[in-house]
Amino acid sequence: SRLLRGLDLGAIKILIGITGGIGSGKSTVSRLFEKNGAVVIDADKISREVMKRGEAAYYEVIEYFTDAVVAPNGEIDRKKLAGIVFSDKEKLAALNRITHKHIFETMKKKIADASDNDLIVLDVPLLFSADFPFKCDKTIAVVADRKLRVKRVMQRDNCSSEEVESRMKAQLSDDELCRLADEVLYNNGSESEVEDYIKKFIAENCS
Repeated sequence: SRLLRGLDLGAIKILIGITGGIGSGKSTVSRLFEKNGAVVIDADKISREVMKRGEAAYYEVIEYFTDAVVAPNGEIDRKKLAGIVFSDKEKLAALNRITHKHIFETMKKKIADASDNDLIVLDVPLLFSADFPFKCDKTIAVVADRKLRVKRVMQRDNCSSEEVESRMKAQLSDDELCRLADEVLYNNGSESEVEDYIKKFIAENCS
């Protein structure tokens, strides 16, 4: 059986890494992979879990960013934290240093728990970061027109176009993602077009 840094992959036929900038529709792609039989491990969701009050990264985040990022209910105010880190590269790097080790440890456990499945999808914004510890069989970059991405995020997060642009600047550009990924999925159209791509991808890679 294949090994992943000491982790037995069991019956997994293929480990896919999906990435994409904010508003690219990466979550839609992951959901449709899940609908078609994949186990999806979502790094963003895990990031929220490890920063919950009392969890692994909670106290480290507060120690670095102070009580200024704590909401009245005692949880970390993610919107306030985003406002700080997406306008300061050093602080973004610090947040990544704090959270990544906890996120990757949880991902490792989830991969082990899902190792009886044919297809596992890792949904990871920072798939190509130097500290990402998993070797994927295939990587897919989800990209979309910039104006569409800004519109999606403004509607989803109830924020200004300036805030969205600030977050985009802190991420790899679509050009860079396309260069680094094995495949590119253009997500400007309908969900049915995306699902057609996924069905074809699974047929070609997982049979």
